[in-house]
Amino acid sequence: MKKWIIISAVLVSMIGVVFLVNTAFKTTAVLMPDTKSTMKTPVYELDLSRWGVHNDGTHPLETTKGINSALVWAKEQGYKTFNIPDGTYLIAKGTKQRDSESRINMVSDMDLHLNEKTILQKEANEFEIYSVLYIGPDVKNVTIKGGTFLGDRNHHDYSKKGPDTGGTHEWGNGIEIIGAENVVIDGVNTKEFTGDGIFVSGTNVTGSTIEETSLELGDFNEKGQPVKAEGKIRTKNREVTHFEDPAYETFKNIHFWLPEGITDGSKVDVYYYRKDGSFIKADKQIKFYSGESIIPNEADFFHAVFEAPSIKKVKVNRMTVDVSKNVTIMNSDIGYNRRQGISLVGSDGVQIINNHIHHTNGTAPQSGIDIEPGFFPGKNTIITGNTFTDNKIQIVLAYGENVTIEDNQFEQNMEEGIGVHAHKGFRGEVVVNNNNFIGSGLTLYAENAKADGNQFKNGRVKLLGKNIIFSNSLLVDVSLSAGNEVDQKISNLSIEHNGVQPGILYIGDQAVDLKDVEIKAKTKGKGLILGTGNSQSVYERLTVIDSDRQGTILPAGTYNQCSFEAGGLEINRVGTYVLDDCILKDKENLLTINSIYGKPNVSVKNSKLEITENIGYGAAVYVSGSKNFELLDSIVSAKSSVSKFPLIKIGPYGKPKPTDVFGVKIIGNDLYTKSSVIGVDTSNAGTNAPAYQVQDNKLYNAKLKLTSKDIKNNNKTMQK
Repeated sequence: MKKWIIISAVLVSMIGVVFLVNTAFKTTAVLMPDTKSTMKTPVYELDLSRWGVHNDGTHPLETTKGINSALVWAKEQGYKTFNIPDGTYLIAKGTKQRDSESRINMVSDMDLHLNEKTILQKEANEFEIYSVLYIGPDVKNVTIKGGTFLGDRNHHDYSKKGPDTGGTHEWGNGIEIIGAENVVIDGVNTKEFTGDGIFVSGTNVTGSTIEETSLELGDFNEKGQPVKAEGKIRTKNREVTHFEDPAYETFKNIHFWLPEGITDGSKVDVYYYRKDGSFIKADKQIKFYSGESIIPNEADFFHAVFEAPSIKKVKVNRMTVDVSKNVTIMNSDIGYNRRQGISLVGSDGVQIINNHIHHTNGTAPQSGIDIEPGFFPGKNTIITGNTFTDNKIQIVLAYGENVTIEDNQFEQNMEEGIGVHAHKGFRGEVVVNNNNFIGSGLTLYAENAKADGNQFKNGRVKLLGKNIIFSNSLLVDVSLSAGNEVDQKISNLSIEHNGVQPGILYIGDQAVDLKDVEIKAKTKGKGLILGTGNSQSVYERLTVIDSDRQGTILPAGTYNQCSFEAGGLEINRVGTYVLDDCILKDKENLLTINSIYGKPNVSVKNSKLEITENIGYGAAVYVSGSKNFELLDSIVSAKSSVSKFPLIKIGPYGKPKPTDVFGVKIIGNDLYTKSSVIGVDTSNAGTNAPAYQVQDNKLYNAKLKLTSKDIKNNNKTMQK
């Protein structure tokens, strides 16, 4: 019956062709390409009995061999889709590590479709390295769609150790993509593997070892000519640096691995030449391991230059690799795997779209996605529209280059959940936009990282790399750490906090540029702003409100158009502090300045400082230690206060002693009190205090209590 169906289809196709050929003599309106657009892609439905395949979870050897044989046959027959019907297919455990006969080996130009109830299950085994589906270096243009790939995690024998493995049993993978190209994984379920749900990597193509015998002292100049150079060594012949292998016609890359005898932290310079020895170009400062040099088309050989004091005991592997390219993983459920949900350890152009990646735990790193290419490049990755749930680490960017993480949902219900972690070894563009983090944090060590439009709840955000931009985000019960490296820019943040953890905003000792940040907090005494700050930091339009009025310590820097209604502010360490056009408001205390950690320089100008009830202990503005203090052209008021404490006090209470306040200017201010309250008190500033300048102020219902040496010109006292 099946043969007749195939013959009938061929006859129908032939009749269509004859019809079109005949009509083509009468009109040009019907063309041959139109028929191709209406032809259906040939689909082969796996014939279980023909290939000895069992779909009842038995006969793993026969089943595995039968599926592989059927795949090869279907490709030879020109089928484009291979369908595996419902059932459980037990994939053989094999007889050794990475046994090629104990997996399904995918072929090129084929779509592998699994029905909704189709399960490819790995037979319980003791091997550390295995896979269920293998898509290898020669495979191109395939789609894997539907079904379940089921590992043996819950039945695996973890007691055995392979001869070349560490005994961790972390390499049992569901789908392995090794050096393949144009691969789509769509709507699959990969779960319960001892290693990864999906593993994407590369393979070595060719290479050589550069050793003492092929090296000499020296460097090359910009024209590719040999020159003397101290601390440099170079290759001296073509024996280990030629491009004679036919593989170089396809693979145009060089990588340098496993350096021995090379100066720590150094890189490689590569000089390319034609067959006649003429110089083409230099490619400089290539990193070991993850760095890549692209071979020019006309190159016949190269010279490499390393940093080393001599050629003794120098050894470097030079390799050319094939990585997986243009891989899409979409609409899939990847969960309960032991090591990773998805690993990218050798790839270029991977898209991970609209998947649920969840509950990865068991052996490190335990990530939903791990980009950690090591020897291979791992670049140009897009991660968008996914949901990550309770992976030990949601995404780790260990090494690699260029990633975009957008429109994802991160959820973790665990202590110190790690959401997205970008290591400093990750290069190029790191873009983290429009994601929702719940219980998951964000840590950015990578240079030039950008995070915009994200939402965070119950986590930590740590900006630890150079030149980071963090903007347009909502943080709820989240701590933000910034200013830990140079050139960090933070803007347009809304921070809401309920005192669930100590510290809301931590500022490190590097200059930070912070604009339009609003903090609304109920700190419960757990701290508001922490850190040393930097005198070059700039805070524009920072608004801080703490309904618990626990106060905070200000980091060094310039505060422009900022507003604080958070209890008393304190400045207590060395640095420059400028408050310009700011608002300070509290019931009792506004600003305390001391020199516990060094003498600060403080300038408050063009600002409004207001006590709404009674002045608390000390003063509204209490300066007991500073290098210099300025209060200029500002308004300081305590219109309802009946307290005995002054509006502004310079120097401590108690017996006179040497001063800790070495310069004061209080000039051009309006000072408001209720009745006969002291506006400025310098009477106990110190036995050796210099003359302070208290000039050109207007005092409403207030009076001055100054020493005789203070400069007190043109102050006006009036009733109001």
